[in-house]
Amino acid sequence: MINKYTNLREVSPKEMQCGIGACPSAYEATREGREIYLIVGTQVNPSEAGLENKVGEGEALVEIPRVLIGKKDNSP
Repeated sequence: MINKYTNLREVSPKEMQCGIGACPSAYEATREGREIYLIVGTQVNPSEAGLENKVGEGEALVEIPRVLIGKKDNSP
């Protein structure tokens, strides 16, 4: 398979980065001249979130911690 992404760089907050195993993470990259993000998270069945009509063919709904995209988690 050909890698279609260039300039790949992890942009996850330091406290979210893990060196071993799979964990939620965010990356910046370039694809076909466009700057994009690649997000690693847990895949969610759209019907479990009431979003079955919002996720199109070839798309995936993923769950990630709020802190991954820079939002503070205000939960107790």
